[in-house]
Amino acid sequence: MKTAGFVGLLLMALSAQAIEVPRSIPLGTSDFTHRSLGTTCYSMDAVVDGLPCNPAFAAKERKAQLQTHIFFGNNVSYAQDVNDILNNQTNQKNIEHLFNQTRSSEMEANVEAGFLTEKFGISFSPYRLSYFSLIRNSALPIITLYAGQEQVIRTQLASYVQDDFYFGLQLRGVQRRFILSEFTLTDALVENSQEDIFRVREQKALYFEPGLLWAPEEQAWSPQVSLTVTQLGAVDKKYTELPASPEAHLGTSVKPPITYGELELGMTFTAQSRYEKWTELIRVGVSYKLGATQYVASATENQYDLAFLLHYKGVRGGLTYDFRKFVNLVGESDEVRTIYSQIGIEI
Repeated sequence: MKTAGFVGLLLMALSAQAIEVPRSIPLGTSDFTHRSLGTTCYSMDAVVDGLPCNPAFAAKERKAQLQTHIFFGNNVSYAQDVNDILNNQTNQKNIEHLFNQTRSSEMEANVEAGFLTEKFGISFSPYRLSYFSLIRNSALPIITLYAGQEQVIRTQLASYVQDDFYFGLQLRGVQRRFILSEFTLTDALVENSQEDIFRVREQKALYFEPGLLWAPEEQAWSPQVSLTVTQLGAVDKKYTELPASPEAHLGTSVKPPITYGELELGMTFTAQSRYEKWTELIRVGVSYKLGATQYVASATENQYDLAFLLHYKGVRGGLTYDFRKFVNLVGESDEVRTIYSQIGIEI
């Protein structure tokens, strides 16, 4: 038993500096658009649930609309357990439900309402719950855990500049409570150690996220070129494991004329501080809309998303299948498969 404990502590020490969570978590967005298109949503018109990814798109002609949606992943059954540990109500049942598994997993749940019109948009998410666990070493499970609850408010202002250029700015405020720790499963089941393992931390953040768009009118393929900078701002408390460095998204999209429906193709290059291969920075996306239905797909080197959206008389419903393959902190191959669902109303 002492040997196993020593091995577990050694493995934890070796990987402690590498603890990190998926980049999508600190972005504060959980909706059909971001999950189905990934970073290509910064350069495409394809889907807009709530506010557009690139605030410059808010300057394009559109009718005023009020939207609300509920978004959740297939591990939504974890929601109550995640709420419990964030509210210091951890028990053995919670722990066994969350960590009695052999693969890593993710969970998201979000409620959001927003208003969008030409040149202005605002949205508020009073409840966004995120969960991520990375499990390795089957003999003595070592777990990296992130569990967070957030309130997010976003405001967008945009305007036409000149020569087919548009500019937009998003102000995003985030208040989060979260747990971010690494531990062995045996330690988590020991009552005296739970206070340290599941210690709740807090963070407040304010981001200024500008966007540019070049969209020449009356072109056959409706070309667009865009640039968006995200996570440019400040936090009251810095945590090295929770990425907060700015990212730049440079992208382009076209809409080839077709006989039936509407087709859009897009590609985005993301400049960020943390990556291993340049191929991780490029993502391609495609959207095909026909009547009340829309089909969306996007992919990068080790991840792809397939999605379907139905829009009928102001009611939207969508499903997204997300697959992500990665090498975990000790060099083992791992993967996460998640199905996300969304239902919303547009007035």
